[in-house]
Amino acid sequence: MIESGGGLGGRRLAPGERFRFACRPGLACFNTCCRDKRLPLLPYDFLRLRRALELPAVQLLTDYVELEADPVSGWPALRIKLTEQGVCPFVTDQGCSVYPHRPTCCRVYPLARAVRPAGPGREPREIFLRQETPGCLGWDQPEELDAAAWVRQQGLAEYQAANNYCLRLFMHPARRGEVSLDERQTHAFISALYNLEAFRPLAASPGFGERFGFDGDRLDLALADEQELLKLGVDWLAGVFFGG
Repeated sequence: MIESGGGLGGRRLAPGERFRFACRPGLACFNTCCRDKRLPLLPYDFLRLRRALELPAVQLLTDYVELEADPVSGWPALRIKLTEQGVCPFVTDQGCSVYPHRPTCCRVYPLARAVRPAGPGREPREIFLRQETPGCLGWDQPEELDAAAWVRQQGLAEYQAANNYCLRLFMHPARRGEVSLDERQTHAFISALYNLEAFRPLAASPGFGERFGFDGDRLDLALADEQELLKLGVDWLAGVFFGG
């Protein structure tokens, strides 16, 4: 999820603009897009990847993830840790071993999506850009579609909905310029958005709802559903960092 198109290369697609692209085994470039790339993990990406691998969050964070600061916003940002050969650890000769749970960045490619909040109760404004990576043969394929069709084909809607919810925190109206979190704040950020196994006991602790303004129904829903727990984490951090 990119805050604006300014941080991306590629040409912006006009609404409804069609393009030709397909990716499949048999293309000479198959799997090369999984090399020497920065592969970001947004909170919902991490949740899905943890489900796919059936690993505790702490192990996934330790073995497969690197932490950095987003160069535009300053928020802590997670990315997949590449192998010593510069390859995604989940790629095989047959393709992606976690394909049904692959992250947003892999689903949206060869496009990139940039978003801006559009005000309370409104869907964020989004644009798509073509990412024509050198050596990618997908652009030579006959299949024709537009960004909306690509989103449907790649199962992006659920990911985009979860990513859009995170805008409540990442693009909070009270945020001024680049974010700079201290060690304690960074720990809270990682726990609430990624290590839900650590955040759950906090959300279930006596007085949590009263202290942070969450009613019992909201807490019950979050404690019964990880995706709702992630939303709670977003709203909790927005309150802690920006006052709500």
